[in-house]
Amino acid sequence: MSKVCVRCDKTRPLDSFLKRGRELRSCAPCREYARANNHKHRRGNPGKVRTDNLWSLYRIRPEEYDARREAQGSRCAICGIHESEIKVGSRGRPRLDGTPNAEPFRLVVDRCDDSKRVRGLLCGPCDAGLGGFRDSPELLMAAARYLLNREGAPLMLEPSPALEARR
Repeated sequence: MSKVCVRCDKTRPLDSFLKRGRELRSCAPCREYARANNHKHRRGNPGKVRTDNLWSLYRIRPEEYDARREAQGSRCAICGIHESEIKVGSRGRPRLDGTPNAEPFRLVVDRCDDSKRVRGLLCGPCDAGLGGFRDSPELLMAAARYLLNREGAPLMLEPSPALEARR
């Protein structure tokens, strides 16, 4: 049994398209070539990796990230923590050649899921919090009301009509 590779248009045995029991669209030689080429391209130019990642994920250039970071004073746009105070956990898996991994950026890009526009730079916990509340102001207000109520503080926020309509 055989299959045609989408990259090289060659007919190869079906086992050349299997990886961990999953059938892929390109053959093993094409995948190996792409991996080696990508590794060579990225190793020689770490700035290119950053440029590629910022563009492919957020459609911004490094200059735009740096300008926004400068405008925010290197602080999270929500909680105000300075990036030097943000702890960095893992930096990814160790490199095969033994060279150290690049220092990760401590402020991550936050963008609107609907419009894809960049809203600001956030620390990891604030970014995760927005994602956990599905970028919903109503849910965030409800969470604030919950916390204020649970702590015995006077309820200062009015119930949101939009949230009431969801119930």
